[in-house]
Amino acid sequence: MTIRKANKEDINNNLLNLYIHGFRFHYNGRPDIFRNKTDEELKESLLDELDKLTFLVLEDTSIKGYIAYHIKDKRDKILWIDEFIIDEKFRHQGYGKMLIDKVIEIAKEEKCKRVELDVWSFNNNAIDMYKHIGFDKQREMLEINI
Repeated sequence: MTIRKANKEDINNNLLNLYIHGFRFHYNGRPDIFRNKTDEELKESLLDELDKLTFLVLEDTSIKGYIAYHIKDKRDKILWIDEFIIDEKFRHQGYGKMLIDKVIEIAKEEKCKRVELDVWSFNNNAIDMYKHIGFDKQREMLEINI
């Protein structure tokens, strides 16, 4: 099992499928926030994000998951996780922790103060996993729909 940076060739090696699955999950959870997109639009979005964010992929013969991040340097230098997904067939096997451990290692190398992310309140499985591997709640975001 290797963790490496993603490239455009990974689109056809399960990266696009995972990206689409992640988007559809979020769209179904909050269709008021996420505009529905075609698979072709999502492919274009992924290609655009590959140029803007650092994607790490977990690969054996095909991609089992990915994590996308960037470094913010405002008040404190932090590593911000933008996206994170493990293929459903490979969840609960330690792959998510492997990717999180890798970004923590990168954050330390980059002299970041912390690793941060946000998670939608409907995504209970992700919340449980994040807590299990050591993330603590930092704040809550509330809303009123108008």
